[in-house]
Amino acid sequence: MKKVIFLCLAIGLASFAMAQENVIEAKQKELKSLESDLKERQAKIDGLKAEIKSLQPPVYWKKGAFTALNFNSLGLTNWAAGGVEANSITAFGNVFANYSKGKMEWINNLDVAYGLIQNKGEDLRKNEDKIDYLTKLTYRPSNRLGYAVLANYKSQFAPGYDFNNSDPDRPVISRFMAPAYIQTSIGIDYKVNNALSLYFSPAAGKFTVVNDDSIAAANIYIPALEDENGEQFYKNNFRAEFGVFLNALYNQDFGQNLNVRSRLDLFNNWTDKNAANRENIDINWETMVNLKLTKYIGVSVFGHLIYDNDVAVPTEFDIDGSPVAFGPRTQFKRVFGLGFSYKF
Repeated sequence: MKKVIFLCLAIGLASFAMAQENVIEAKQKELKSLESDLKERQAKIDGLKAEIKSLQPPVYWKKGAFTALNFNSLGLTNWAAGGVEANSITAFGNVFANYSKGKMEWINNLDVAYGLIQNKGEDLRKNEDKIDYLTKLTYRPSNRLGYAVLANYKSQFAPGYDFNNSDPDRPVISRFMAPAYIQTSIGIDYKVNNALSLYFSPAAGKFTVVNDDSIAAANIYIPALEDENGEQFYKNNFRAEFGVFLNALYNQDFGQNLNVRSRLDLFNNWTDKNAANRENIDINWETMVNLKLTKYIGVSVFGHLIYDNDVAVPTEFDIDGSPVAFGPRTQFKRVFGLGFSYKF
C-alpha cells in the first residue's frame, strides 16, 4: 500500500513540474510574439515620422522678439530725509532673425531702447537711447569652428544735451548719426557650446562718424590730438581705425522665464596714427537679464560698461558744477525695470 501511495505521489509531482514548464514555455512564446509585433510597430512609427518630416518644408529661419515697457514713479510729501520727485519710462526691444542651412549660418540681431525721465523742477530729458544692429555670416566646416564676416552699427535716436551746462539753450552733444560707430571685420568664429560663441578678427575696421558740425567741433568722440607739426591726427567728422577685434556672445535660457544675454567687444587699433594710442583697448560690455513674473509682467536688469580712450568725459568741475577738464574714463550704466514685457 505504501508503495502505491509513493508511486502516485511521484507521478503527481512529475505531472505538476511538466505543467509548470509548459506554462513558462507558453509565456515565453507569447513574449517573443509581442516583442516581434512591437518591433514591427516601432519600425512603422519611425517610417511614418521620417515620411512626415520629408513632406514638411525645411525650416531655415529662426525668428523672435522681446519687448518691455518699464515705469518708475517717486512721490514725496514732507519727506524729512529729502529727495526729488521723479517719473520715468523706458522701452526696450530686441528682434532677431537667424538663418541656418547646411554649413552656412547668418545671425541678425537688433537691440533698441529709449527712455525719458523728469525730476521735479527740471526739464524732461532722456535717460536711455540706443540703436545696435549686429549681423554675422559664418561658414562652418565643423560643428564648432567657422569662418565669418561681421558688421555692427551703433547710434542713437534723439538729441542728447549737456545738462552740466546751466544755460537753458544748452548745447546738443549727441543725435542720430552723431556719433555713429560702424565696425566691419573678417575672422574665425568658435562655438564653445549652444550658448557661447567667440569671434576673433585680425583684420577689423572701426569707423566713427559725427554727422553734425557743432558736435564734431567739440571733439567729444574724436580727439583733437596733434602731431609734432601741429596737424590733427584725425578729422573732426570722421575717423577710420584698423586693428584686431574680439567678440564674445552669450545667450542662455534658464527654464521658461529667465534669459541672460551678454556681449563683450574688445578692439585694438594697432595702426593708429598716434603711436601713443596703439596700446589702448576699446571695451564695450553689455548684459541684459530678463525675468518673467507672469505672462505680461517682467523684471529686467541691464548693465553697460564702456572704456574708450578717445571719448572725452568731464573729469573736473568748478564750484558751480561746470566741467573744466575732460578725459577718458570708465563709463557704466545700470537700468533696473519692472513693467510690461512680452516675448514672441
